[in-house]
Amino acid sequence: MTVFNLNLNAMNLFRIHLLFLFALFLWQCQGDASQENNSSSEDSTIDDLPPEQEDFGEALYKWGYINQAGTMVIPTRFDDARNFEQGLAAVQVKGEWGFINKKGDYVIKPQFKGVWAFREGLARALTWEDEMGFINAIGKWVIPATFEEVQDFSNGLARVQKDGIYGFIDKSGKLVIPMQFARVSNFENGLAKAKGFGKYGIIDTTGSFVISEKYDRIELPINGLIKAKKDGKYGFLDIEENIIVPFQYQSASNFEEGVASVGEDSGYFLVDEKGARLSENYDALWYGKEGRWLMEKGGKFGAIAASGEEVIPAAYEQLLPFSDSLTFYQDKRQLWGIMNAEGNKITAAEYGLAWEFKNGLARVAFYEGIGFINKRGQVVISPRYLEVRDFSEGLARVQLGR
Repeated sequence: MTVFNLNLNAMNLFRIHLLFLFALFLWQCQGDASQENNSSSEDSTIDDLPPEQEDFGEALYKWGYINQAGTMVIPTRFDDARNFEQGLAAVQVKGEWGFINKKGDYVIKPQFKGVWAFREGLARALTWEDEMGFINAIGKWVIPATFEEVQDFSNGLARVQKDGIYGFIDKSGKLVIPMQFARVSNFENGLAKAKGFGKYGIIDTTGSFVISEKYDRIELPINGLIKAKKDGKYGFLDIEENIIVPFQYQSASNFEEGVASVGEDSGYFLVDEKGARLSENYDALWYGKEGRWLMEKGGKFGAIAASGEEVIPAAYEQLLPFSDSLTFYQDKRQLWGIMNAEGNKITAAEYGLAWEFKNGLARVAFYEGIGFINKRGQVVISPRYLEVRDFSEGLARVQLGR
C-alpha cells in the first residue's frame, strides 16, 4: 500500500523510528509473558516523568491532536503531549509543561518541569527544584510542592514521600496516615498494599493493617481473592486471611474471570478458585482478556479458554491481548493480521506493527506511517503519522514526520 510520497530524509527517519517501535513492542510482549509479574504501584517512583530538558530544546517533529474523522483539530505545535483526561491534556513547549483544553487553548500555561493528568480534581506537578505538589484546574498550587514524590489521589488520599518514607495526605494537604512505610500502593476500594520495614500486608484508610504484614509479596483483592507470596511460594487468601489456595506455586497471576495461571517446574497451567487444575502445561501462560488466556508452547503462541480448552493453536509468532472480540496475530514474516476469538483470520498479515483495538479502532503501521483501521481491516485514518496514540475523550495525539 502506497498512499503518500515522503521525501528521502523523512522516509529514512520513519524507517528508523519504526524499527525502534518494533523492538520496543517485542520487548513489551515478552514482558507480558512473564508469570511472576510482581511490578506494582508501590514499587514505582515518579512514573512517566517527562524527560528533563536543557536550554529549552525543541522537538524536531511536533505533536498535535486529531479527531476520529482524522481531521487535525489542534495543530502540531507541541514538543511533547499526553492524552486528554477530564477535558485537559498536558503539553510541553520548550521544556516547560502546562495544560490545554480541547480547543487547543492554554488553561495552564507551560511553566512546570513536569505535570500529570488530573485525578479527582487535582494534578501532580513538579517544580524546577524537583519538588512535587498538587495544582487545581487553573494552575494554582492547592497542596504546596514540598514532597520528593507524590502520586495521584485515589479514594480521596494521595501517597507522598519524604526521605524515602511514605504516608498519605488528604485533599487539604493534611498528613492523615503518618510517614511510616518503606513501600505502599495507592488505595483501591479502601485498601492499599503496604510494607513497613519487614514484609508486606494490606492496610485500610486509617493506616491499620487488615491483612498482617507477613508476606513476601501481596496484591489487592480481586473478586474476593488475594494473591500472596510466603516462604518463596504463591497462594491465595480471602479478605479474612483464610488460605483458599495453598502456598505451593513458584509463580501465579491474579484471578481473572474465575481462573488464574500458576507455575511449577513442569510449566504453567490454569487453576480455578479452589485450586483445581483446568489445563495442560505451557511454556508461558498469561491473561489475554475477554475470557482468553494467551499461551506459548514450543516457541509459538496461541490461546485457550478459561475452561482450559485450546481455541487458537500454538502456531503464531505472537498474539496480542483480545479487545472487541479480536486479536492481532503475527506470522513468520513478522507481519500482523486480525483474528477473532475463535481463531478465524479476518485479514491477512499485512501490518508492520499493530496495537489492541479500542472502541472499534486499532493503530497499525504501514510503510508510509501509522494510522487507524476498523474491525474489518479497512483504513479509516490514513497512515501518514510518525507516531500516534490511541483516542482518549475523542482525540488522539499525533506526530507528523514531515
